[in-house]
Amino acid sequence: MIQTLALFLVILCNSCTQGKDKSARSTAQDSAQMDSVAYSYQVYKDFSPYFIENGDRIDTTYFQISYPLFEDKTLNDTIRSYILLDGEEKIEEAAETFILGFNEFVEESSTTSVSFAWYKNISSKVWINTPDIMTLSTAVDEYTGGAHGIHYTVLSNFDIATREKIELEDIIHKENVSALTKIAERQFRKNEKLSDTASFSKKYFFENGIFAINYNFGLGKNGLIFYYNEYEIKPYVEGPTELEIPYQDILSILNPQGQKYVKSIRQSLN
Repeated sequence: MIQTLALFLVILCNSCTQGKDKSARSTAQDSAQMDSVAYSYQVYKDFSPYFIENGDRIDTTYFQISYPLFEDKTLNDTIRSYILLDGEEKIEEAAETFILGFNEFVEESSTTSVSFAWYKNISSKVWINTPDIMTLSTAVDEYTGGAHGIHYTVLSNFDIATREKIELEDIIHKENVSALTKIAERQFRKNEKLSDTASFSKKYFFENGIFAINYNFGLGKNGLIFYYNEYEIKPYVEGPTELEIPYQDILSILNPQGQKYVKSIRQSLN
């Protein structure tokens, strides 16, 4: 059953606003001691005016995002598209688009009943923040009907001095990518408990059964991390795969800039 509960919505929205203000004043507790740029985590929530009655429960569609807001406006502008992954310019626009999609679905003449509410959670966190590099992880958890929701994580790395995104070719010469891939495959086989000759064809989704790294990578505290989302290399039931390659295994094939980032991470976080 679909209901519009205006008073309940007002109470919820007031609670949401109070929580957002509190978050805006708080400084992230898990940031490194040698952070090069200051930030605080913000929380924004929005709700649909339509409520779903399911047995003794009342639920509603909502949009929620948690993200770092930096004191440096240029950096905020740089990372916006790596937090709002669907291309919106503003948080409010992203929330409005999602909520409006549900509202229009409810209001369609062909919709006779709605059993489940929708939701979208975006959680963007700073993994690494040193004088030279910042690594960002943005996780999306979304449900708009069906057997299960959509879940994916995007890793992004940024040079603090230039305020530009760091690509894989910025930390390793092109001719060394094949060497990196071999090292990554060796680590992957170790993690998956596979022999050196075991085939990838049956259990994994690598094209033509050949192991490959992707470009969804992050520089972590102890190693270079490649993140494979659900369905990317394994069935949905297996979930995502995080492949971490220790820095000591790849330091010799990184270019000077890549080695600089690793040195900065080690000095700041270890």
